[in-house]
Amino acid sequence: MHILVTTLLIMLVLPTALAQTLMLTPDEQRWIKDHPEVPYSFIASWPLDYKESEKHIGLSREYLDKISEISGLKFILSHRDGPRAQLITALAPELLTSIQSTGWSFSHRWLSTTALIVAHNSSGIIQSLEQLKGKRVAVRSGTYFEHWLQEKFPDITLVPMPHTREVFEAVYNDAADVGLGPDLVMRPLLYRYFSDKLTIAGQIPEMMAGLSMAITDAEPQLLNIVNKALAAIPAEEANKIYDRWASDMKLGYPSIGVILSLYQLEIGIFALLLLLLAFLLPRAVYLRRKATASEARKTQFLAMMSHEIRTPMNAMIAALELLKRPVNSEQREQYLALANSSASSLLALLNDILEHSQLSSRRVNIVQAPLAPDTLISTVCESYRPMAEQKGLRLLVSIDDRIRGIWMLGDANRLRQITNNLLSNAIKFTETGVVSLTLDGEIKGNNSCLMTLEVSDTGIGIAKDQQHNLFAAWSQVDHAADRRYSGSGLGLWISYQLVTLMRGTLRCHSRLGEGSIFTLQLEMKKCDAVKQVLEPDLPRFTSDTSILLVEDHPAAQRMVRAQLETLGCQVEVAINGQQALWLVEEENYYDAILLDINLPDISGYEVARQIRILEKARDVEKIPIIAISAMSDDTHYQQCEESQIDEVLSKPIVLPTLAKSLRRWCHLASPVVIKAPTIQLVTNYTELQRCLEEDLAGFYTASESQNRQLLRYYAHRLRGAAQMYQRSTLARLATHIESELRSESELTRELSRGWFESLKSAVTSAIHP
Repeated sequence: MHILVTTLLIMLVLPTALAQTLMLTPDEQRWIKDHPEVPYSFIASWPLDYKESEKHIGLSREYLDKISEISGLKFILSHRDGPRAQLITALAPELLTSIQSTGWSFSHRWLSTTALIVAHNSSGIIQSLEQLKGKRVAVRSGTYFEHWLQEKFPDITLVPMPHTREVFEAVYNDAADVGLGPDLVMRPLLYRYFSDKLTIAGQIPEMMAGLSMAITDAEPQLLNIVNKALAAIPAEEANKIYDRWASDMKLGYPSIGVILSLYQLEIGIFALLLLLLAFLLPRAVYLRRKATASEARKTQFLAMMSHEIRTPMNAMIAALELLKRPVNSEQREQYLALANSSASSLLALLNDILEHSQLSSRRVNIVQAPLAPDTLISTVCESYRPMAEQKGLRLLVSIDDRIRGIWMLGDANRLRQITNNLLSNAIKFTETGVVSLTLDGEIKGNNSCLMTLEVSDTGIGIAKDQQHNLFAAWSQVDHAADRRYSGSGLGLWISYQLVTLMRGTLRCHSRLGEGSIFTLQLEMKKCDAVKQVLEPDLPRFTSDTSILLVEDHPAAQRMVRAQLETLGCQVEVAINGQQALWLVEEENYYDAILLDINLPDISGYEVARQIRILEKARDVEKIPIIAISAMSDDTHYQQCEESQIDEVLSKPIVLPTLAKSLRRWCHLASPVVIKAPTIQLVTNYTELQRCLEEDLAGFYTASESQNRQLLRYYAHRLRGAAQMYQRSTLARLATHIESELRSESELTRELSRGWFESLKSAVTSAIHP
């Protein structure tokens, strides 16, 4: 094994050893022994050799190191005050004058180079020195190119430059017509710095030369040793030395022009990416901050919801548990009142959340209708007076005489809602003292009035560091774990959003422990006063007026039947679409058909179409069909028109509207009118409770089976009954749920169960107002 390893090592080392073995004569060996150090110099104008920290570095120096490795000689750089140089590393003998070469012998060539001509991109090709006569030729001063051209071609105007790079700059700046220098140096400099304007115009074959080492004639043995050492350097090693120094030549940094000319596409893409990054980075930072803030608000919302829901829910559960036990009548009333109050609190919270959703999605419209601000504000204040008195507070109201009796255009419901929020908060957060409301008006010349509503209190006040979040959603002044004041934190946010939609301002001035002042300013247009309209007289139709009422909801049946009978009509009821078609097919005569659209079997649209087909087949006069539905969107009106329905009424249906519609087709009796005050419709709460509970049970069954169509059907029924009996809270909730179901958004069991719980609470409040 040892012999095998030794053999392999010998085989690997042998070629190199043979290549580097010198066949030196005894005289040459003796010369090396007598001259262990050889002083040398190098041409500073040769770009592949340079001095750094008084040390020679470069291509020729590496060749010297290789010769030292092979021969054992040591080459030291000659200094001015040291021994005279016996060797010069790189010279071209062909380009030297006889005087320059006197006293020197030259080694074998160790590198070959040719002269390269560079000129402007628009110049012609140059292949001979004859073409350079009369031209300005930039060369590096002190080089053998300069001396050779001066001697051989005096007709050429030389422009000597101290450095090779300045040769290019002379041509670049039109100080010379062309530049000349060794290919090895000129080509990389051209590509690095000047390729945007200069190019290679040609090569000069007369100036092709080989680089040799010059050895003093006084040391012929040194010449022989150097030649033998150069011959012993392996070709592969020589190529590596050349590639290393030709690629690592210290050329400096390329010019901006060269960079732009060589990398136009890359620079363009990079600049585009930078612009894109500059555009996207701030947005990414903004979105990240927004997401972080949203997550924080979500956490705050969940914590607040947990508190706001648990508090009334605990009261409801406790009250209901106590009602299961034996209690006297007084305790029963107290527990029922507690449960009802807690349910109302939950419902108010739900209403705030729904209002928040509508405002966030910009689905709230501000109407402009005549209103009397003084009357509206006075009414709101009087509704809060019992609450203030219950807490022992004085509620002071001051209304400017200048706006008393003046009517303006605005949204009465939204103005009432804002005033409610401000007064409610003032009373809630005030334990002792005064809550005051002041309404002032400044009449302007453009038929407008700047109305200022100010609500002040002597309550707990708001710390300055909390006021910047005062009008933010879910924001609450009292953040303590044992908060005394409940609320969703949406009231002021809703008020602020509404005021913004009304193009007004809402500001707060408060000091902790001293109270708060909220100031609302709205500019409103003056308008003519609206006279109070008395309840109109109602028509009475002939006793033979026959109306077919197609309605599946018992409560709605009862209400509409009572209205029709009040008008003197005979009423026949069909509880679904199929029954209505049977009655028409039996050739029963009806002066008009009141048709509900959402029927349990087939839609009202289809019922109307089938009736029209039947009438056409029998060639009989068309029966007027009046659609009655809780829907009022454009799609509903379009489908009614396509189904040949004559008129559309939206629930809740009031007597004057119904009477006006029937007058188009029905005959009036004599006397033709009845006094409206004699009409009384008493609500049957037992029937209302039964209908709402049945529809609620149907909604629950549909939610468990995830039947979107049935969910929408029962939500519509609940909406219709609520509108008929003027249960506005239940109507708004059912309308919202029906709208969500029609939007075809994702339906989950958790979502439908949440709707059911909300409807359950709203139905309870509707049954026990």
